[in-house]
Amino acid sequence: MLSLSAVSARYGSVPAIAGINIEVGEGDLVRRGQSVAILEAMKMEHVHTAPVSGTISAIDVAEGEQVTTGKIVVEIEASK
Repeated sequence: MLSLSAVSARYGSVPAIAGINIEVGEGDLVRRGQSVAILEAMKMEHVHTAPVSGTISAIDVAEGEQVTTGKIVVEIEASK
């Protein structure tokens, strides 16, 4: 799920996933709706997009890492 505060957004609570491809890097500017990660599960890809415009402040997983429900994937510092 997604948790928003006044200045930042944490993105990426996910179901059990076989792998993850990160499409952004720390410091990148993103627009609301821009793809930030592709989660792969059961031979299907799930594109996850930025819920807000802002700057990628942290990437909390490694490329290809297996993640589970509740894992924070990307943190976005919302634009003001």
